[in-house]
Amino acid sequence: MPEIAPAQPPANKPALKTLRVQQKALAFTSSLTFREFLEKSPTIAPLLRGRYQEVRIPLAEQTFLLTYPDILNFIVIVNEESPDTLVVLPILVRMAAASPHFWLGILRDTDDLSMVDALIDEIDFAEDLGDLDLPLLLVFDEEWNFQGQWGPHPQEAERYLEEWFENHPEYAKLAEGETLIAQKTYATLLNQLTHEMRAWYNSDLNRACFLEIRELLAGLLEETEADEQDS
Repeated sequence: MPEIAPAQPPANKPALKTLRVQQKALAFTSSLTFREFLEKSPTIAPLLRGRYQEVRIPLAEQTFLLTYPDILNFIVIVNEESPDTLVVLPILVRMAAASPHFWLGILRDTDDLSMVDALIDEIDFAEDLGDLDLPLLLVFDEEWNFQGQWGPHPQEAERYLEEWFENHPEYAKLAEGETLIAQKTYATLLNQLTHEMRAWYNSDLNRACFLEIRELLAGLLEETEADEQDS
């Protein structure tokens, strides 16, 4: 009797699986390390290096990060001109480096985000990128399944920013100005805002960042434990 060939899976299944694996690999390989990002962003690199040196992780958060049991992959979408990027990105880099189970990659809003877009149903980067507040931290598990997001800054920062913009109502208009005077004035205000934000974060907003992200990561652990108990 001739041997019966085993049943074959539907034709589309292998292709979909292969595509998914390729998308996950691209999300890993196409993003930048912090060092690579600094090399590609020489204008803001000195400020980022300075901020990185300023960031100190409190002992309780160090212990939490060091002992975090799950492997997590972080992708940070940034806008190079945003003051939030300058003050927040170094915090995220510090936190990722504090755990042996974390990996962090950086993508600019001018980069091709299609590989990340394919991994997330909740966000359509092709349609929504202009409306997103950056930097945006995206959290994935070991298999690159989307787990959550955070950004662009801790909630506590809102009151500082609201007060600053109330005191500088011309900022938004100058940002869109095309004259040389408008651009120079805007650049001066932007430098002032960045300097003041560094002071805010070094006083208490660094810790606010740590606490909010710790809460996010602790919530992921609780969900994993609950899933394991249910199963």
